[in-house]
Amino acid sequence: MSNCKVLVADDVFANQFLLASMLEELSVGFKTVSNGQEVLDELSNDKYDLIFMDIEMPVMNGIEATKQIKNDSRYQKIPVIALTAHDIDEFQGQFTEACFDSIVEKPFTIDSISHVLAKFNFQ
Repeated sequence: MSNCKVLVADDVFANQFLLASMLEELSVGFKTVSNGQEVLDELSNDKYDLIFMDIEMPVMNGIEATKQIKNDSRYQKIPVIALTAHDIDEFQGQFTEACFDSIVEKPFTIDSISHVLAKFNFQ
């Protein structure tokens, strides 16, 4: 795996742990946070190549955080991948408006995570 550094945002510890385990298995560096505001704070402190962003989180949800990322010239080129258990067809408009670069449905698998990393040339 490349020297990719991933930011994982999910307020459910089990999801953080599962995705962290998969990224470790794929030899990808990562950091986990629990809400969209923490994502924005982390981006101002460190450089990330890709963000996995849960949709439903406290403080700031993933849609609002992604809108802010995509409207900031410093960060807008970082791929942001929605992690969601929502019906994708029902929420497609919100995902499109927020400018997510891709969507991974929960429950995710190592194959779906690996596919996303490959799609953005991090594998």
